[in-house]
Amino acid sequence: MGFLKRMMAAVGVGGARVDAQVQTPAVRVGESVTGVVVVEGGSIEQKIERLNLGLATRYKRDDSYVTHTLFTQPVVPGFTLQPGERREFPFGLPIPQGTPLTLRGTAVWLVTDADIAGAADPGDTDQLQILPSREMEAVIGAAERLGFSLAGSEVEYHHGRIVQELSFRPPYGQYRINELEMMMLAAAGGGLDVVLEVDRRASGLASLFTSEFEQRGRWHVPAALLAGGPDAVARELGARVQALA
Repeated sequence: MGFLKRMMAAVGVGGARVDAQVQTPAVRVGESVTGVVVVEGGSIEQKIERLNLGLATRYKRDDSYVTHTLFTQPVVPGFTLQPGERREFPFGLPIPQGTPLTLRGTAVWLVTDADIAGAADPGDTDQLQILPSREMEAVIGAAERLGFSLAGSEVEYHHGRIVQELSFRPPYGQYRINELEMMMLAAAGGGLDVVLEVDRRASGLASLFTSEFEQRGRWHVPAALLAGGPDAVARELGARVQALA
């Protein structure tokens, strides 16, 4: 019977169960998601070599989407789990800069897995709501102050890292553009580096050959300006959009 139970646990039947119970699934970039990982023993004694937590998302590649692990880290070192035993491990997982925001078209989830000697990984996933940091919120709020509305987002993989592009619709009849796209990156010395791209309406002779142009600019937004809130950022953002348009 012991051999049979070990064989069944090896394929995930009668083995340990892992469940991450998230305290608050909505968390800002730069803060931490907290909760408890609950591990319940199965029908046999098992050696849990490591419990891991991480974040995952999907990014677009060509015409399909690829699941991508943003990072993973151990929660606790190895331990032995007795049959029917229940153990709980509190955790606090930082949400690093660069984590995509969960907007329309973008999902981020918590991944919990257990390295178990000679057994299948029981695993667990929990959807999270990743909110913008206060700095990012100031830039998004600035766009909204100017009449732009957030239309969606797309996650892509560039130069070895994940980047998220936010799309905004302009206020009707203003700025002579069809769309404003924005990427926000944490700057090494503080503040944000914002990449702005506009789909600009063609006019004059150019309109005979194409209906749109793309213009891109990079903007370092210092921490002092961000601290002034959306109204302070909006003045500078408006000027830069006008220059690109």
